[in-house]
Amino acid sequence: MEIADDNRPVTPIVIVRTLDNCYPGSRAVLDSITEVLNPRLQSDMRPELYGSDTLQRIEINTAMSFYDDFHCKTNYIIPDEALKLRRSDYDDALLTMFSEEEIEREGLFLRPRYQIGPLRKLTGLIYVTIVFEKSFSFQPAREQKRIMSDYFLTAVSRIARRKNKLRYDFNLLIADFGRVLEWWINL
Repeated sequence: MEIADDNRPVTPIVIVRTLDNCYPGSRAVLDSITEVLNPRLQSDMRPELYGSDTLQRIEINTAMSFYDDFHCKTNYIIPDEALKLRRSDYDDALLTMFSEEEIEREGLFLRPRYQIGPLRKLTGLIYVTIVFEKSFSFQPAREQKRIMSDYFLTAVSRIARRKNKLRYDFNLLIADFGRVLEWWINL
């Protein structure tokens, strides 16, 4: 089990930005993750109770749609998971939804909502990327936090199902994580 500088075990869940770019409507929420949510996860999660040293940390990366200027924009389109698209299918699928002109003008990219990597045995890390579409950033801040929290919990629940053979109390982890997220939403 990894230990923080203050001799407390390191929280098993941390949330980071893949890029600092985002639409202005999400800036305060992303800053709140860094300044408020992650410190609360460190203080309120109980890694010593969850179990196995095999899983050290789940790192959740937020991939936000953004528009910096005419030449620098990324707007994600999230396909229905039932389509079970492979990466090689993304461009063709996007062309069935939008014209080439719209794709270029709006900076559209098709991406799955969740990308969950393998458990890296040497480090005990699992990397997750959650993708957010443009419309997300136009929701009120509290609604953004609620949506993000749902996505975060979904990702951790999927990991729990995949890694159910680990000696790890995912139920307790998810309960603690949910409690911290609820506090963050209502802050």
